[in-house]
This record gives sequence, C-alpha cells and structure tokens, in this order.
Amino acid sequence: MAAEQQTVSVIVPVYDVEAYLEQCIDSVLEQTHALLEVILVDDGSTDGSGLLCDAFADRDSRVMVIHQSNAGLSAARNAGLATASGEFVTFLDGDDWWDPTFVASLLAALETHPEAGIAMSTFARVPGAAWVPPVGGTRLLSPGEAIDLFAGSHHTLFTIACAKLFRRELLEDIRFPEGRLHEDEFTTYRILLRSPTVLVPCPLYRYRQRSTGIVASPLTPERLLDAVHAAEQQVTDLRAAGNDPAAAWATGQSLRKRMRLIALLRSSGRSQEAAEQAALLRRAAHREGGWGASSAFRVLGLVARRSPDLAVRLFTSGARWRHLSKRAAGWVRRST
Repeated sequence: MAAEQQTVSVIVPVYDVEAYLEQCIDSVLEQTHALLEVILVDDGSTDGSGLLCDAFADRDSRVMVIHQSNAGLSAARNAGLATASGEFVTFLDGDDWWDPTFVASLLAALETHPEAGIAMSTFARVPGAAWVPPVGGTRLLSPGEAIDLFAGSHHTLFTIACAKLFRRELLEDIRFPEGRLHEDEFTTYRILLRSPTVLVPCPLYRYRQRSTGIVASPLTPERLLDAVHAAEQQVTDLRAAGNDPAAAWATGQSLRKRMRLIALLRSSGRSQEAAEQAALLRRAAHREGGWGASSAFRVLGLVARRSPDLAVRLFTSGARWRHLSKRAAGWVRRST
C-alpha cells in the first residue's frame, strides 16, 4: 500500500495546555498527509483544554477525544495506544507542534526503507536552537547504530518518544510505565532495539520550552529515583542485547543519578533514605566493578566500593571532581 493511502494514528496527551493546544492540533490537521486518526487524551485537565478537545472533534471527523481522570503522561499515552488503529503511530505533546510535512516526510522515509520500523526527525527548541543531527543526510541506522547514538551525546534525540513515527506492530506489547516520571527513558530504547531506524535530519518537530513544563519542574528525590531505575533497566536490557559499550554508558548514568539522589536526599533532611541509597551505591560498585566507559566514572566506582560518602562528595564538588577522584582512587588502593 502506498504511503499516501496509509493511516497514521496521532496520540496527543493533553493536560492544562489550553494556551497552546490550538496551535498544536492545527499543526496536525494541516499536515500534507491527510489520512490521520487524531486521538486527544484529556488527562483530567483543570483548565479549558478538555472543551477545546471536544470542539476540535466537532469540527473534524478525524479527531476523537478520550476524557479520563488525571493519571499522568504514561497513562494518557497508553490510553491512546489502546485505541489506535492506524498502520503507523506517532506521539505529540499538547504544547508542541509540527512542521506541515512531518508525517509525509517520515512516511516517505519508511517507504524508501521498508525494512525500517521507525522513522525519526530532529527537533527545534522554541525558544532555542535546532538539535544538530549526527548525520548530514537521511540515513538508515541498524538497531545497534541507533543505540550507540542513544548512549552518548545524542541521547535526548533518541530517547524522546516524540519526533518519531512507528509501525504499529512494533508497539503491540509496549506500554509506558504508569506512575513514573522519565517514562521515555524506560521505553523508547526498547523499541529502537527491535528494528532499523531511518533518521531524517530535519527539525520537523517544534519543542516548546516553558517554565511550567514537565522538564522544567523542580528536581525531586522521587523524580531522580525514577531516573536511576530507568538507567538500571537500560543496563540490564542493553547487556541482554549484547551491546556492552551502551550498557557501560548506562551504568555510568545510573552512578551519576544515584549520587545526585543521595546528595539531594541529604540536603532535604532525609538522612535515612540517603543512607539506604548509599548502601545500594556500594553494592552496585562491587557488582559492576566501576561504571561506564569514562575513566573518571570508573574511578568513582572504585571509590564507592570503599566509601560511598566520599564518592558522593567528590561528585558534588564541582569541576574538580575528576581530578580529586583520581587522587581518592590512590587512597582506596593503598588502604585495601
């Protein structure tokens, strides 16, 4: 079936984005590829977002609305996935918007590369700059190549569920983790492992940066703990996939995030929880034998075996921590 004859399910979680929703949905309905199933999931909005969703459904038969009690981004996306019937699925946050050719460009990339199950674009922050892509032209990436880019400086680009178009069969058993933050960290890499990906290096997705958005929300211990758990799950899955370099990178991420968690717990007066996390840090250091491809992180792992408290202090000491951690490693070796 030709690309222009295939239906794309567009899942848009909506929560208190009344000021931005019209631009978002207009950008969907004005796509050059018109065969769309637009699923708006009103996740218990307290402003006029739900009414706006209903108004769009009244105006355009391609739009359907799900109203549910507030349960979070993952639950909203999962509700959309349970409803989606198109050959392809894509996600768009309710305060972001698309270039008019977003869907058509990614469909064309998949038509050119039928072996791929995922097509993705880059994005532009608004306000801000476009993400500088890792390739100069459209390129087919193997699962291993996509994961290598995920495990490095292009982590954000390859982690976000948005700015991607998936063949729906890839998502049949995929659900986002409800009740957790950092939901994409738990999910997107698992899909990248399943299929080649076509990267279209054009900023066709517009990501709105706003002070009240999820990314800009205050860093809490609960949020950091979810990030730690996501990194640890990545380690397990990437090792099982045989990608040891990416697993080593994820191990380094779990170290960094757990040390930040310990420091934040201590500064919040939650000393007992900090002590529990320090014990987990020590056990992980013995289990892993140091973290990640970075020599500085491997040294921190060595230090954490002997003194998790010292490892955390070194990590939070600022730009000097890499130098100090090497000196501390010598102390650890001499004292063992």
